[in-house]
Order: sequence, then C-alpha cells, then structure tokens
Amino acid sequence: MTSSTVAVAVAAGFLIGGSRIGVVAGAPPQIRQRPAAATAQHRYTMTARVRPLMLFWISRSGVGNATVTWRRSPGETQYSLLIGSDPDRAPRRINRWGYIEEQVRGADASLIGLMTESDEDSIEDAEAGLRKQANGQHTFKVIRATINADQARSVVTTISTPEDYSFHKVRTVLELAERESSGGNPRVVPLPAGTRPGFLSALAELVHAGVESVHTSGRIRPAAAIAYIYHGKIYELRATRAQWLPELLVGTTHYGRVITTEFAITNTSSRETTRFSMSYGTDGPLAEIPITMTYRPRWWMQVDLALDDGTGPLVVAERTGQ
Repeated sequence: MTSSTVAVAVAAGFLIGGSRIGVVAGAPPQIRQRPAAATAQHRYTMTARVRPLMLFWISRSGVGNATVTWRRSPGETQYSLLIGSDPDRAPRRINRWGYIEEQVRGADASLIGLMTESDEDSIEDAEAGLRKQANGQHTFKVIRATINADQARSVVTTISTPEDYSFHKVRTVLELAERESSGGNPRVVPLPAGTRPGFLSALAELVHAGVESVHTSGRIRPAAAIAYIYHGKIYELRATRAQWLPELLVGTTHYGRVITTEFAITNTSSRETTRFSMSYGTDGPLAEIPITMTYRPRWWMQVDLALDDGTGPLVVAERTGQ
C-alpha cells in the first residue's frame, strides 16, 4: 500500500517549502454545533473520469460509493473509510476498493486496512488486472499496525479469496483476513514526538484547525503540517491552499458556509508528494464534514466524491430547476 492508496481512503482527496494558505476575509464568525451523537456516518457517491492517451476525459457518474464513519467514547476515537467501485454499475464490472480503520486510545492506537490488489500504471495494466479477475485470481493486501507513544509496528500480507468480493462484503473479507493472513515482515520504527497514528486522524485534526481559524478570527490562517505514520514511514499532511465560500453548489444541492482546501501528502524520506482537494462545512450539522473530494490516483484516472446522505438535517438547502 502506498501513500496514494491511503489518500484514496478519503477520500478520500489531501506544497512543501513554506507554502501559505490564502487569507480569506469576510467569513463571519459562527457558533459551530458538534454532532451530539457518539457515532456518525456519511455516505458519498463516486464519479470516475478516465483519460485515454492524454487526449480527453471520459466521465461516468454513480460508479461507486464511499462511507466515512467515526465513533467517540470516553478515552477512545475510531475513524473508518470504505471506498470503491461497484461492479454492478462500473464499466466492465471493475471492482476496486479499499477499507481503513483507525482506533485511537490515548497514546495507543491500532490500524487495519485492506484493498483489492492493483498496481496499474496505465489503462493497459488495468485491463490486464480485469483479465486476472476473470480467471479467478482475487487477492487483497492487508495491513495491520499498532502504535504507541514510542514506536509503530506494522505488517502487510496478501490473501486470496474464493470470490471477487465487492465493498459490500467488507466484513466477509475482514473475517477472511483475520483467519488466513499470516507471515509478512514486520516494520518496527521509533516515532518522532508529535507523530499522529494515522492518516484519517491527521486529516480530521487539520480540518478542525481550518474551521477553528474561521470561527476565532473570521479568516483562514495557515496551519502547521501534521506528521503521521503509515507502515514504517513518516508522512506530512498539510493544506496548501484554502478558500472560504458562503455557498457551494453540488448538483442541485446548495450548501452554506464551506471551506475548499487543497492538501498535499509528502513522504518525508523520498519526498514523493500526493495531492487531493476537499470541501467541508464550517457550521451546524455539517461542521468539519467533507462535502466533496477530488483525487487523481493515476495520471489517467480521477475520482470525485460528493456527499449523498439524502434530504434531511445534513442538507442546508435544496433547489431544482435553476
């Protein structure tokens, strides 16, 4: 699993060298309302865009979904992300998905993640992967990690499954991984002070900092980069550009008071950088909740996610025919 894979796990959708976040005036301070529930879940619909031969983009909506869940209890927070294509709706029944879960308990944390095995660098590689699936080769990569204040230990293994399970069967694959995955060479590394235990935790913290800056000063202030650990490597997550918007239109739905931010993840050893963008609310039930996310895992592919919780308290206003 690469840093790109983790980024997809929001969302998924997250410059080095002292880049500043633009200061935006005119965002009136408001009182945020944190969700009272100990558990919250939000669903997203996926649009995929493919660019053959770097000539033009081909787009198809509704090809997959994502679900973001978090649970809070005294002394513990859990984040999870499930994202992928739906073979019943995706072209050529493409089945690519991943799941990641982080549990944080004080200075200790654990992580489990899995993804369909896919290392395509081109459309041709993707087609070869489809042929393997047709021949009954179904494999998943699994990562497990434990983190404390001093060190992180993680191991990646591979499992084969009897069926081409989609993300609808995530619990089935997790149970198979628990029973069948073994071996692997563990990575044990010391942790620099201040390192967060995972990507989702780091992203939640950075989003919170952006919203807090709007409510305390009426503008978006630069936030420091946040370091996190993933399979023995340290990454930095930072916001490179941000803008406060009084309203955001997504399809026919209008959302009020939104921050649109571009993020970058940098491997602190190789300096490889992955970028993504995200819009999230600043007030009421949508405070700190992602509304849209955009990520390009390959030069020839782009994934766009949009909040799809349906009508109700999460929707600020809905207008049609305009």
